[in-house]
Amino acid sequence: MNALKRSYGIFGEGLEYSLIHQDDKIAYVRVSHHDKDVFSSSIATYISTDELIGSPLIVQILQETSNLESLDISSDDQLWLKKVIEENEEDTACN
Repeated sequence: MNALKRSYGIFGEGLEYSLIHQDDKIAYVRVSHHDKDVFSSSIATYISTDELIGSPLIVQILQETSNLESLDISSDDQLWLKKVIEENEEDTACN
C-alpha cells in the first residue's frame, strides 16, 4: 500500500488488489489487468523508508498471467491454487 500511495497518491491507494497466497518469501497477488502496469511500476520503484527499518525490501515479479490455471507453481502449491480457481469460478457464476 505504501508503494502505491507514494507512486500514485490517492489514485494508487484506490487500486484494488488481493493477496491470493503467501509463502515465506513469495506472495501471489491478484490485480486487475487494467491496473497491472500501475501496480508493477509502483512495486518495482518502491524504496523503503522509516516504516521498514531493519527489513530489507527486494521485490521481483516472477510471473504475470491472465489465467490462474496457467500459473507456474510447485506441486506443494496445487491445493491452494485449486481452491482459488474454484472460488473464482463460483464468483464468476454468481455475477
